Amino acid sequence: MRAASGWSLLISIVACWTIGATEEEQAEAAPAEAAPAEAAPESKEKAHSKPYTAPSVEGIHWVETFDGNVFTRWKQSEKEKYTGKFTVENRRQEALVGDVGLYVPEEAKHYGAATVFEPIVGKKDVPFVVQFEAKFQDSLSCGGSYLKLYDSEGKEAGEFDSDTRYVIMFGPDRCGNTDKIHFILQHHNPKSGQWEEKHFKSPPSLPRDTLTHLYALIINADNTIEIQIDGEKKASGDLLTSMEPPINAPKEIDDPEDFKPADWVEEAKMNDPESSKPDDWDEDQPPRIPDPDAKMPEGWNEDEEHRIADPSSKQPDDWDDEEDGEWEPPMIDNPVCKVGCGKWSPSTISNPEYKGKWTAPKIDNPAYIGVWKAKQIDNPSYYLDETPYILPKINAVGIDIWTMSKGILFDNILISSDTAKAKSFADESFKVRSELEALQNPKAGKGFVTTVMEMVSDNLMAACVALIAIVLGCVWLCIRLCSSGEAVVPPPPSKTNAKSSAKPKKEKKDNNENDDDSAPEKKENKKDD
Repeated sequence: MRAASGWSLLISIVACWTIGATEEEQAEAAPAEAAPAEAAPESKEKAHSKPYTAPSVEGIHWVETFDGNVFTRWKQSEKEKYTGKFTVENRRQEALVGDVGLYVPEEAKHYGAATVFEPIVGKKDVPFVVQFEAKFQDSLSCGGSYLKLYDSEGKEAGEFDSDTRYVIMFGPDRCGNTDKIHFILQHHNPKSGQWEEKHFKSPPSLPRDTLTHLYALIINADNTIEIQIDGEKKASGDLLTSMEPPINAPKEIDDPEDFKPADWVEEAKMNDPESSKPDDWDEDQPPRIPDPDAKMPEGWNEDEEHRIADPSSKQPDDWDDEEDGEWEPPMIDNPVCKVGCGKWSPSTISNPEYKGKWTAPKIDNPAYIGVWKAKQIDNPSYYLDETPYILPKINAVGIDIWTMSKGILFDNILISSDTAKAKSFADESFKVRSELEALQNPKAGKGFVTTVMEMVSDNLMAACVALIAIVLGCVWLCIRLCSSGEAVVPPPPSKTNAKSSAKPKKEKKDNNENDDDSAPEKKENKKDD
């Protein structure tokens, strides 16, 4: 065992020396003009970024990249509660250098802003797409980052607030038990004139990192819907079956003027009127009683406490009652309570006399009529909308959020009726940024094993030292456990040996040397006993 451990140690040292030497040779063989070590971080960041170029917006209904003079297009809400004010900022770690977005600078505030654009109106056989980027630079603990698409109805963008009726609300929201990508559609009923919120039943959750993510909602011309994150489908459904409450109200409703008659009997069963409680039925018996066979253990002391003041402790000489308070000795377990102290109580058992509260047996109710239901009448608000994908006019986008997290950044908001154009725009903007951010943050999304291997690779000498320490520890342990030239596993001790195990080691050795001579004598002594 010692030899094997020594070889392991030697191999570890040689391996580390060889790898280190190889790295030194490679470093010496590198071109002289290579950048110095201290410049590596800057060079690496530059290598994983590129200058921002505005993506093509040709064929797209409306796009907001937040380039140029943003606040000539966007207006902060004029309402009093919106104490937070958006700014336009670069990302802290830039992938596309020079690109900016709409930024949330402070936490614990309401933010409101909106912009108006050329209207888009849903058409038959035409889909609808809305997508935008959001980056939570300080993570998102509690707050929203969703958009509201609405009809401004001729009002200025600065008049937008939380009461503004919208057509679509879409985007991330997280706080407490809420963690989802909202999709809410306000649907108009032409018969009642009411707008009613319809919530998507199965929204996906949002990512939990600080990278940029692309959130997209696609409403297809067959009423199917799709929610994407970073171009991947995360949830899907149908406007006619996946919204709550349903898009279309029921054709019939309860007659509001129909009431259940006073003598209507809905109970199918009733107590048997001929039954009565038996005379020997005792409802007062408890379900459990003290075990009559239980006895207080011998040695149990009912007059003593489990914990007592330590009688050997003394008040320190420098203790000052005025400054330190009244001195109290530390508490210790009461030595007389090895079996138990305090009032003894017997264990409990199930009460054989217990029956519980008596109830009469049930029989069929002869007066039973059935469960009453109100009479159905035609729903005066009934309207069958088979094409809810055809959306009403939208000509404005607003952001109305309250957040406990600052550092949220919005960018590249797009509204279109061409899914291919929307994807092409995302490829030129989000995809390029996402690939660069992945290089800037290589550990994001990696597994535990991969991360450990990379740490070892980046800290090779430290890993070798740790390996040598582990091998030396194994060698030391083997030396402690193994004895030279003797069997590792001792024979099982006899009762006599067990009794003598408390003797000094020298005596134990002497006894072991005379085991063969003393064995018969021990056997005879045992017999005599």
